[in-house]
Amino acid sequence: MNDFMQNMLQNQYGITPLPSDPVVAMAYVPFQMPENVYSAEQGISVGTMFPELNKPFEGKSIGGDING
Repeated sequence: MNDFMQNMLQNQYGITPLPSDPVVAMAYVPFQMPENVYSAEQGISVGTMFPELNKPFEGKSIGGDING
């Protein structure tokens, strides 16, 4: 989110993207702006309409083969 949008949200609605005093170990997702979104088909395919939230899991198995 750019500075203009942040200022608009704060001035117009009195809200900020994140709390002023965030709590440790709590998850926060900033407001998403509808100007940059995937198509419906791509959003369903990747699990989100917002490209900045598209974080595919690319981890590897720990501890060897899970099939024994």
